[in-house]
Amino acid sequence: ILKQVGQEAPDIKPILELNPEHPLVKKLDGEKDERFEDLASIIFDQALLAEGGQLDDPATFVAKLNAMLLEMSK
Repeated sequence: ILKQVGQEAPDIKPILELNPEHPLVKKLDGEKDERFEDLASIIFDQALLAEGGQLDDPATFVAKLNAMLLEMSK
């Protein structure tokens, strides 16, 4: 609203809220370092996309997601 009337609006940083009871968040607790990093990154990128944002590196997101899906399909 402030920008619409020509006034400066303060920059607001987004807040990421996690549901500690969500199965994916619970699964993160038992993961090893590399897998934890990949899963956490995928969850963060999904949250960004869900809010209408754009990924800095969509190719990496797709590669991590594909690797996880391939591992799950074994």
